[in-house]
Amino acid sequence: MRIARYIILSGLAVLTAFPLQAKEKKEKRPAEEYLPKAGDFAVSISANPLTRYLGNLFNGTSANHFTQVGGQPYLSGSENWNILQPLISVSGKYMVTDHFATRINIGWMYDHDKNNFYTTDDAALLANPFSQKQVVDTYIYNNAGGSFSVAGEYRIGNRRVQGIVGGGLLYAFSTQKEKFSYGNAITEINQNPSTGIDPALSTAPAQPGFASQRYLSRYTGAPTHYFGLVAFIGVEWFFAPWVSLGGEVNVAAAWNWTKARYYEAEGFSSVSGTRESWTQLESPRSSGFDFGTGNIGANISITFYFNRNK
Repeated sequence: MRIARYIILSGLAVLTAFPLQAKEKKEKRPAEEYLPKAGDFAVSISANPLTRYLGNLFNGTSANHFTQVGGQPYLSGSENWNILQPLISVSGKYMVTDHFATRINIGWMYDHDKNNFYTTDDAALLANPFSQKQVVDTYIYNNAGGSFSVAGEYRIGNRRVQGIVGGGLLYAFSTQKEKFSYGNAITEINQNPSTGIDPALSTAPAQPGFASQRYLSRYTGAPTHYFGLVAFIGVEWFFAPWVSLGGEVNVAAAWNWTKARYYEAEGFSSVSGTRESWTQLESPRSSGFDFGTGNIGANISITFYFNRNK
């Protein structure tokens, strides 16, 4: 009987303990344990590549891949500013007070493509009609750009869902350039050498006194700089302690200026009877003003907060 009573009492104790533990687990943590405080810092990662990738899984996109990894580029939503979308960016934040923070975003974009092509060795073919020798032509494409922004934000509310408003300064730049090198030299005998590069790509505009001409280098996009102001508004939800999911819309007003665009070319001059190279201006310097919104409803990011004292 004593053993039976002991078993029954033990069972009741266990059964009583389970509801108490479950109750404790269900108790919510106070909002203060989720939110950052003065002195904390954070790193943001853009969720846009992931959401874009998941969306493309269901819309039949065949070339689905991750792009634009990193922080929060401000210009990606504007059609005119797509070239300034950084491929990699780092976004950081420092909490000056519990409700005010400074943040910085640095983005970089660099694309370097080098393509080599075989073509007939014209000199060897001239010396021997049965020659199979080849030379190499090279086409290089460089696309570089970057963005830098520093801003302040104010947080509204003391709960796990907070409003965000703020603004700051923005600078960005971009440039695209092509370079060409050829295995067959231009000579008096061979004024229009064979090339493995697509002639539509390598042939320069006609010049008086030249039977043919080819590019040595050229800007496909004038080097452009942007400087201006950006304002943003959004929402941040702390779904875990010091980890949040946020979304925001921003608007930017930026002045832009471009350098003169030119190309370098070469050809055989019928006037001088020699190979000549020259630099030709295609467009002068220019400037303008852009105003528009970016990342409308799509600037989604995950932010991780860290406390230096813990």
